[in-house]
Amino acid sequence: KPRAQIPQACGTRAKAKAAYRFFAHPRTTMDSLLPSHYEATTARVGRHAVVLAAQDTTSLHYTTQPAIKNLGPIGSQADGAVGLLVHDTMAFTPQGVALGLIDVQCWARDENAFGKRVTRHARPIEQKESDKWLTSVAAAAQVQRRCPHTTLVSVGDREADVFELFDFTRTLPAAPKLLIRAERNRTLIEEQDKLWEHLDGQPIAGYQDLPVPRRGHRQARVARMAISYARVELKAPPRKATLKPVTVWAVWAREI
Repeated sequence: KPRAQIPQACGTRAKAKAAYRFFAHPRTTMDSLLPSHYEATTARVGRHAVVLAAQDTTSLHYTTQPAIKNLGPIGSQADGAVGLLVHDTMAFTPQGVALGLIDVQCWARDENAFGKRVTRHARPIEQKESDKWLTSVAAAAQVQRRCPHTTLVSVGDREADVFELFDFTRTLPAAPKLLIRAERNRTLIEEQDKLWEHLDGQPIAGYQDLPVPRRGHRQARVARMAISYARVELKAPPRKATLKPVTVWAVWAREI
């Protein structure tokens, strides 16, 4: 009963008191609780041939909890909602069974630095929130090193389409595979072509049916996807010209 209050979730007065003592204990912190959980996750990962390490960010909204300290803005307004940001990496089997967490990052934004996004191009990635993607992949690499018979795939949405992430991953001795949903129409080394146009010209390699669940008034359906792919060499963005090109497999999936 994760949404219930502690007395309701615990069921008895004794269990509720034990829960309050546990949460109030000074040694009960995220950093002290997670290592044993990571160990259990790694053991489960090692039993599977392929594991997806999906990473994403969520926000914890505490605007109505004035007793909680050290919070920061979580919305688009400096004087708006406050809380914490959590970026976690959860291991899944290809069938969708959760195996546990392999990385959790939690932080509060500095309200005095709110709006610094306009200077993001002038700052190294270590000084930006985008570094969360690299930290997650580094954690996945540690699991990959300990599970050599498992193919670990780090999965990210469009926000993870960061060139530094591609560059960083190839430097890891036990790097996981990357599966990133592309956001930017990047420039290719060959003939200065663009990624979207290059993939659009590739032959269809096959088809795949994708079940689309019901959403609102839209009925559930099966989408017929045409799949194309190509091995491409991506050029570093102009502001990151010191980085070397990276070679990736680009997959183009579209409904027909």
